[in-house]
Amino acid sequence: MTVFADSSRFIMDLGMNNGDDTAYYLAKGFDVVAIEANPALVEAARTRFAKEIVAKRLTLVEAAVWATSGTVAFHVNEEDSRSSSVEEVWAKHHDAATHVVEVASLTLGDLFDRFGTPRYLKIDVRGADEIVLKQLRGQIIKPLYVSVEDCRSGYDFIAALDEAGYDGFKLVDQSRVTQVRDPKVNFRFTEGSSGPFGDALPGTWLDRKAFEKLYSTTVRDRAGNRIAPKNLWFDIHAAKL
Repeated sequence: MTVFADSSRFIMDLGMNNGDDTAYYLAKGFDVVAIEANPALVEAARTRFAKEIVAKRLTLVEAAVWATSGTVAFHVNEEDSRSSSVEEVWAKHHDAATHVVEVASLTLGDLFDRFGTPRYLKIDVRGADEIVLKQLRGQIIKPLYVSVEDCRSGYDFIAALDEAGYDGFKLVDQSRVTQVRDPKVNFRFTEGSSGPFGDALPGTWLDRKAFEKLYSTTVRDRAGNRIAPKNLWFDIHAAKL
């Protein structure tokens, strides 16, 4: 029997990057476990969130989320840290300069075993998103809410989330995140951040069939061809209703 962690009071931020998402989750009153593979970004976060770390509201995990535990080569994009990835082809997008660092690797199961199941799982680990979703399906206790960046064909992501037991979906245009504010905590979002989640998202939760119809007319057609303008990018949110 699958259980959803509706009483959990922490959030897991997979792909912390510059920490702007983590800052929002902390402002919302949640504890946070943030995972980031880029050593420079982890070091910056230790300074930015020094008080929260001391107060044990934030735990930083310096590692890549991957298919196996151990170590893995991580390709750091020197022009845009958000494009860094275990997958070299993703990190070198637009022929960007990169360098490689050897980092620890953990599976989603490793993280859940160590810290428990979060209320919300934010997935933004370029090149490994589908791996994480496949691992999520095997967890007995799952987050109540999940989001994943639509960086490949979202139909596979939607199917994986459906198979994991999620029955509510929302599509969020991330290019407009700077226009969004969470009035409950008076928080404005920076460019590139993930924005609100769960009940703070606008709009109605859709079932899989209705959501795929929306996705097929908004982002990619049924054949997988992108129809959205290149300056737009999207996150897929899922919930257990």
